[in-house]
Amino acid sequence: LWRYNEALFARILFKASQETLQQLLGQKRYGGVTPGILIALHTWGRQLTLHPHTHCLVTAGGLDSNNDWKALGNYLVPSAVMRSVYRGKLQSYIKTAFDLGELILPPTMSAAQFWSMYRSLYKKHWCVRIEERYAHGKGVVLYLARYCKGGPVDPRQLKQITADVVTMSYLDHRDKRIKQQRLKPMDFITRLLQHVPPKGLHTIRYYGLYASASKLRYQQCQQQIGTLEPITRASSVERLSMVVYCKTCGGPAQLSRRWWSRRSKGISINKEALNMCVSGSVQQVDEPLLASGFYNTS
Repeated sequence: LWRYNEALFARILFKASQETLQQLLGQKRYGGVTPGILIALHTWGRQLTLHPHTHCLVTAGGLDSNNDWKALGNYLVPSAVMRSVYRGKLQSYIKTAFDLGELILPPTMSAAQFWSMYRSLYKKHWCVRIEERYAHGKGVVLYLARYCKGGPVDPRQLKQITADVVTMSYLDHRDKRIKQQRLKPMDFITRLLQHVPPKGLHTIRYYGLYASASKLRYQQCQQQIGTLEPITRASSVERLSMVVYCKTCGGPAQLSRRWWSRRSKGISINKEALNMCVSGSVQQVDEPLLASGFYNTS
């Protein structure tokens, strides 16, 4: 059903996510504020299976009805309440899309089968997870930035590629252990390509104080809580001008890409040259500095 309605379901996921957050945080019992919200759409699971879901970055506060900044502290909203509201909105929008004829059913699915599946979703456990508040806003922005940048598979997960099999590692979220799976090359390519978004689909969107129509209210936040010190482009270029030499031939190595260290959340500039000659490459552990903005986030 997702494959026949990718753009429609993506729109529904974004709409249900942002409306749930803004509706709950707009209530006085949960703060009564308009927060800044950034939402990223992911369609993949750890084994490249189809698993559409959203990741939401929410400011730990917002502007109240008097346009004054109000911090929310370490508490957002009860997860059970958010789960119930989100499920209700998502299923309501799916039903509306079907009633309006916007939802395309696969050739093998009848309307009766669709409604049977639709009703069964009310009996399933919906996963809505609220992470603990970060101690500093920059940490959560760096985390989300590298998580969005990485894509469905990291090249370091590919342990072996032959004409007959692709072996990739993944983290099993159930027991937190690194495991491996073996796929036929065409199966691997098929799994990977199903996560390529349709042309024109924006997988990262901004709402609330982060919306383009809220520039004035965003500026009011900056005036009240301050901003980070801006980083000039020259300082970033100067840091990246470090020369790394190949361990094999001693010549300068060529920077091919960046990769993120999973072991630290701080900023690091360690570089590790691969055991390759001058025509090889170097991998850089480099978490970029951020431009100005307010990041009182959770």
